[in-house]
Amino acid sequence: MSDSTKMVRRARSPFTTGVRNAAFVVCCSIVMLLTARSVADAHASLVRSEPAANAHLRVSPSEVRLLFSEEVEPTLAQLSLVADDGSTTRLVVAGDPHDVHAIIAPLVSLVPGSYRIVWRVVSADGHPVEGSIVFWVGDSAVQAPPVAPAALNTPSTWGPTIAGAPIIPAALRGLGLGFLMALAGLLFCLVMPRVASEPSQLAPMRLARWIALGAVMLLALHLAAWIMNATPDHRLGSDSTSALLASSIGRIELWRTGLAVLALWALVLARRTRLALLFAVIALVVSGASGHSAAIDPVWAEPARSLHLLAGGAWLGALLYLIAYDRNGMDTFTRDALRVSSIALVAAIVVILSGVVQALLFLSSPWDLFRSAYGAVLLAKILGLLCLIAFGAYHRYRVLPKLVNDATLSNRFRTTVRSEIVVMSIVVLLGGLLAYISPPHHMQMDHSSQVHTSTQ
Repeated sequence: MSDSTKMVRRARSPFTTGVRNAAFVVCCSIVMLLTARSVADAHASLVRSEPAANAHLRVSPSEVRLLFSEEVEPTLAQLSLVADDGSTTRLVVAGDPHDVHAIIAPLVSLVPGSYRIVWRVVSADGHPVEGSIVFWVGDSAVQAPPVAPAALNTPSTWGPTIAGAPIIPAALRGLGLGFLMALAGLLFCLVMPRVASEPSQLAPMRLARWIALGAVMLLALHLAAWIMNATPDHRLGSDSTSALLASSIGRIELWRTGLAVLALWALVLARRTRLALLFAVIALVVSGASGHSAAIDPVWAEPARSLHLLAGGAWLGALLYLIAYDRNGMDTFTRDALRVSSIALVAAIVVILSGVVQALLFLSSPWDLFRSAYGAVLLAKILGLLCLIAFGAYHRYRVLPKLVNDATLSNRFRTTVRSEIVVMSIVVLLGGLLAYISPPHHMQMDHSSQVHTSTQ
């Protein structure tokens, strides 16, 4: 048996048990998920309204009451009344004192005719949702007012959009989480006693500090962009901003940004690498409770999302560690590359399996990959993941065994690793876009009660 084969096998052996255990745990989770899976709404949906959709009333109602599938924040809700002549009246919204899932608004006496109630709320995953219902008072022959989201006087999303998702918040979310994942993964490689070695830590540590700074800046920008998108008037200084930050999803955004700041402090000022890693890991775990995971089967989706982010961070951090490896320590590069490759292998397996769990939750059928905007972006992300797997297999089974006998191949190895990082960056950005696109789902409501609905 050659020395190169022995070295590769020794590098793999400490992780064999870990790979098997991780695969076993996640596979068991998938089996349990398939047997206990429940279908939930991806966003808040209108369950019932008073007056009911398409109702024909003899007299004018005294108020509007809308009941949703999730708890809604009244200060973030908007209701407008559109008459058949096109005139629009903004209604004063309040929470129902008897039900946190409902909002109410008083009505003045309405003359006979047709009316449309246009509503906009923020769902549990932090995204605005809008829709409308139509009802008639007196004369039922009058034509219904047209669907008019413009009745809200503000666009439903902030900034340019793609597939219904706001581009700026989605890009900042992807970049912010990507930097946070890279920070956690890179710090993990640095504190692993069997991976990091002197003087190989110097350049990766400098890179980690810059990544920590970038994570704080990008997450703070995403927080601002998310507020701009979710508040009804798309302003940071509005009264609804404080209500949005006080919501469960707002607190998660604040915690994630604050933990990134603590990781930066621990790394740059306190110079406590393990403490910085702890803060970064907690920030990724907290991130699992945001986005669609907060609204769709959170008992399953939130842990799966957290595991997905942690494993993706370990994978990305391992690649960055190899890129930043100090050239003065090239005599240990091959050894550390083999060990880091094992970390990336385990992380890739966990990423795939946790991604399967989320897909089972967010898609109502496999055909949703081809008939929805969410499915199309998810399909692009899957293709990117397949490319990453091909890169990993090429590095581990073709390049690394040769690298043991020929250290001059390290530059070529780094070049292909850079290409892998580019592909992974695209995949992370697609993940940020997915967070702002509503996944397909089965609506648990009477479809006749909702004439028009759109989600961002």
